[in-house]
Amino acid sequence: MIVYIGNLHVTTSEHDINRLARLPEGCYSRLIKKPDGHGGLHRYALVYVPSERKGLKLIKRLHGKICCGNRLVAREFGQRMASNERRRLDWREVPWHGLEERRRCERRTAEG
Repeated sequence: MIVYIGNLHVTTSEHDINRLARLPEGCYSRLIKKPDGHGGLHRYALVYVPSERKGLKLIKRLHGKICCGNRLVAREFGQRMASNERRRLDWREVPWHGLEERRRCERRTAEG
């Protein structure tokens, strides 16, 4: 099972996550940093847990806990397509610039 731990503070390191989560033997974590579109970084961790039971205990222990002033979010990680994972976090908020190509040649928009 892979556990997602989100809403991490900017100064949080992988060592801090391991200490905070009190990971059982056989588990390891990975800290991921993504640009948030506003010049900052969005940080989250993925914790790889060998059994589902230990993963659920970890989620229960960390979800809602305060770490460096931020309330943590812990849940099971949902796999996504690689193309979706590389998208900017604020892609829905960015205004569209230019003409939308797929509608350019539609009958109802053609001038004639």
